Formats: sequence, C-alpha cells, structure tokens
Amino acid sequence: MGLSERNLVRRLRKGDREACRELIRRHHQGVYGYLRRLGAQPSRAEDLTQETYAKAWRRIETLRDAASLRSWLLTIARNEFFQRLRVNRPDAEGCEDLPEIEDPDPGAESEMIDSERDRRLRHAVGRLEPTLQEAVALHYFQDLSYRETGSVLGIPAGTVKSRIHRALGELRALLEQTEADHERQRAEEAAARPS
Repeated sequence: MGLSERNLVRRLRKGDREACRELIRRHHQGVYGYLRRLGAQPSRAEDLTQETYAKAWRRIETLRDAASLRSWLLTIARNEFFQRLRVNRPDAEGCEDLPEIEDPDPGAESEMIDSERDRRLRHAVGRLEPTLQEAVALHYFQDLSYRETGSVLGIPAGTVKSRIHRALGELRALLEQTEADHERQRAEEAAARPS
C-alpha cells in the first residue's frame, strides 16, 4: 500500500481499518523504539505502543497537518509514557538496556567493534539528564528535525538545538572519560599478566 501520509490520514479519518494497519506497519518500530529509549521495559513499551495507536485512532480528527503524523504519534507516545510513569514509578530504567543495533551484513571484527561502540554510546546517553536524553532520542534515533522534536517535547526549536548542543558536549566528555578508563583498565590488566 503506497499511500502518502496525507492519503493515509484521509483514509484514517474515514475509519478505514486497512489504513490503520498501514499506519501501524509504518510507524510501529519508531514508536516502540522511542518508548524504549525513554526507559520503558519491553512489555510496557509494547503496551504503550498499542495505547498510542488506540488513542491516535480515536483522535485522528485532531491532527492538523498530515505531514506531521510521525511527530504527532511520538507526542502521544511520550504523553502515554509519562502518564503511566506518574501512575506507577518503577518502569523507567535508562537507555543502557536497549537491544543491540545490528548491521545487516557486518564482518565478525567489525560487528564486535560496532557492538562495543553502540554499548558505550547507549550507556553515555543513559547518563544524560532526561531532558537531554529525550532530545537526543527524538533528533538522532527518530530522525526528527529540530522543529518536529520541539513539537513532540512542547518546546521551541531553538531550545531543542540548545539541548542537542549541550548533550553532544556532555556525550563527548563522557565518551572520552569512558575511553580513558577503558585504556587504563587494559594497561592494568596487561601489567598484571605474568611475563
């Protein structure tokens, strides 16, 4: 089904269930991944993803611009996550528990290096304050523009840009510190080995 976003929204507004299936097919991974990056456990992220689509189905008439469908869905997902978080606190745990990002056809050595780099990056992102984590997750992991990210977060695009700039500076420092710690650990292990 090669529908444009506008045609998809038009069909959703008419109650077309096939269009609803297409909406889910197109955006499920993005919504689910965003909820995981916010800190939802896998089963909770799946529940929240379903709730996001149920709410979107009921409120499709409130979508003003079909071109902003993806950011509208992520806004609903974010609101659902924080609403649930207010109700039962123990769900959030940070970004370091995310599944590995896999390259479709990596070599063994390349895969190991990329996996370690991804792990370190996820760990560093997880150490950022929540407002910076959200901005990074939306802008880089969901590939939203500053304007779209601001729309989801309810802040101006300039504030998003500022948060991204600050997050990148903090990530750079965290990754440099992690690398220095890793090098120091390797040196200590090498020195401790018998000759």
